[in-house]
Amino acid sequence: MRGAAALLLLLSVSLAASARSAPPVVRPDAEDLPQLERLEIFAPGEPTLLLSKDGEPFATLTQEHRVFVPLIQIPRVLREAVIATEDSRFYQHGALDWKAMARAALSNLAAGRLREGGSTITQQLAKTLLLTPERTVTRKLQEISLAQKIEQRYSKDKILELYLNAVYFGHGAYGVEAAARTYFSKPVRALALPQAALLAGLIRAPGLYSPLLDPARAKARRDHVLQRLVAEGFLKEPAAKAASRAPVRVTPLFKGRGSAPYFVDYVREILEERYGEALLARGGLRVTTTLDLALQQQALEAVRAGVMAAAAALAPRARRGAAPSAPPGGEQEGPGLEGALLALEPATGAIRAMVGGTAYGKSQFNRAVRARRQPGSAFKPFVFAAAFERGISATDLLEDAPVRYPKGLGKRRGAWAPENYDRLYRGPVTVRRALEESINVPTVRLLESIGVDAVLEVARRLGIRSPLRREYALALGVSEVTLLELTAAYAALANGGSRAAPHAILRVEGPGGAVLEEYRPAVQPALKEEVAYLLTSVLQGAVERGTGQKAQALDRPAAGKTGTSQDAADLWFVGYTPDLAAGVWLGYDAPRSLGPHETAGRLAAPLWADFMRRALASRPPTTFAVPEGVFFLDVDARTGAPVPPGSPGAVREVFLRGEGSPGAPLEAGANEAEPEEAVEEEEGSTAQASP
Repeated sequence: MRGAAALLLLLSVSLAASARSAPPVVRPDAEDLPQLERLEIFAPGEPTLLLSKDGEPFATLTQEHRVFVPLIQIPRVLREAVIATEDSRFYQHGALDWKAMARAALSNLAAGRLREGGSTITQQLAKTLLLTPERTVTRKLQEISLAQKIEQRYSKDKILELYLNAVYFGHGAYGVEAAARTYFSKPVRALALPQAALLAGLIRAPGLYSPLLDPARAKARRDHVLQRLVAEGFLKEPAAKAASRAPVRVTPLFKGRGSAPYFVDYVREILEERYGEALLARGGLRVTTTLDLALQQQALEAVRAGVMAAAAALAPRARRGAAPSAPPGGEQEGPGLEGALLALEPATGAIRAMVGGTAYGKSQFNRAVRARRQPGSAFKPFVFAAAFERGISATDLLEDAPVRYPKGLGKRRGAWAPENYDRLYRGPVTVRRALEESINVPTVRLLESIGVDAVLEVARRLGIRSPLRREYALALGVSEVTLLELTAAYAALANGGSRAAPHAILRVEGPGGAVLEEYRPAVQPALKEEVAYLLTSVLQGAVERGTGQKAQALDRPAAGKTGTSQDAADLWFVGYTPDLAAGVWLGYDAPRSLGPHETAGRLAAPLWADFMRRALASRPPTTFAVPEGVFFLDVDARTGAPVPPGSPGAVREVFLRGEGSPGAPLEAGANEAEPEEAVEEEEGSTAQASP
């Protein structure tokens, strides 16, 4: 591979050097090259079609937004920004820039891979409109030959005009006019310097630098373009610094695509990464996805209803001057209360429904897969799973009493005393009760007893890939995760401890019907089946008598957990039946409290139950399969001690075969608990999870 890349680049350099004096130098299969007349015809090909899991078409990916504008109507600053960023010697070289290609060749040879291309604007125009995306020597020679022909026929200004009207800027926008309207809802002639620089920066990788998806990265890219303008003499340094201080503000002109616009964008991003933007732009693919159209519509309706209900519940407190009324500064930041939902099939990991926000037309940011937020107590099941793996039973006792950790213990900067949400202490409580009622202090003590590393290991096995703090407060969900990660982890519990990788695409067919990709199951054991069942049993208790009681409206066997982050900035409920796992999130995009007394049990659990009731209405109730490695005993719900069947206050408890006597007190510090080094440690807020 390294040799092939080097050969291609060295060939390109030699061709570029020859082109300085004698164009054209290559004529590979000239009769097979596209006709130049196509340059002035912007007609999309067959659309790339998205199909549901049942084969029903529901969206296309080539709904192109194109508006041709002459070069004279394109602001000079935008033209200069594109030239400075993409081809600084555009007006000095011919079809090829041998200096840039030589520099790219040396860079790639040093890296051992294709890292830089050295392509001119003319080459990019040929590649964008007329050629296929594969990286072969033949394909490169065709690109060079075609670029030379373009330079022979058209002036530099005309080539730049064609390029600026053809290049892809992301989100279906082709050309600068469409891009200006898509991102700023204004014509290209009205763009200011910061906006022009932002558009120029998108060309290299629209999905990566989109201000709709990652404003921080878009700003960094924009500021890079401003510095390129200075370096090439197009802009003075003071003007660039002034423009770099401008915030990234977009006013998108978007139309939602049915009930699944966020899912469509998610699939597009996957396909662009695998096949390239050029191939998608030409279209012709048939993509069978995992989406269940009925569930998707039900998810959309449930989120909209749930957010409206939550907003109505918060309104009285807002009128009394509580926290939800406005963020700091007294001005509304972005959209109001938002919600997201993700539904997975536990056995396969197939994404059946995805709602990334309440109004795609206002915000294309996908909160289901991109937003990292504190899960609060929704993270606690990972602590208990690690404990169950180490022989701790649901009837063991944990001390619910004040505890204070000195400075440095658990990698916190100061002394830390975790508190319960209600500020009350209950004395000895069973492990089951600690999770069902989401009691903070016993959970932290449990993590202390088994060690932070044990919890980190379980979380990673269950698919949590976001950075996790290596500290005792990890037990209370202070590390930010995505809804997709958390829901997929719970889905593994529903699947008997086996994790099926979440996925959105089942099959991709090329324009001629050739199968380019087909899903192959990727299921790996994460927890022993009996451990997963024990944890599921406790999470069923959380729904039946714990913090998730409002999820009982589903009226069928279900397990789940609430999560309320620090200051009630995030409300979660993640739960599952044997057939379906789903997670919901409520909050504001700019994190702020929903109110000092708000909980996920009050606002998020009803939303989850509403969706699950809609989604499973046509399916008969099913129970969780009982593995062979467990047995049952009646125990006292308060003490965990065995009692005769039918005794007052008795509950039926699950035990793993080989466990010790139930009801034994659990000693803190049984394992080495002090973390040695931070793993992806971050600065963060205090740790106080709510139920």
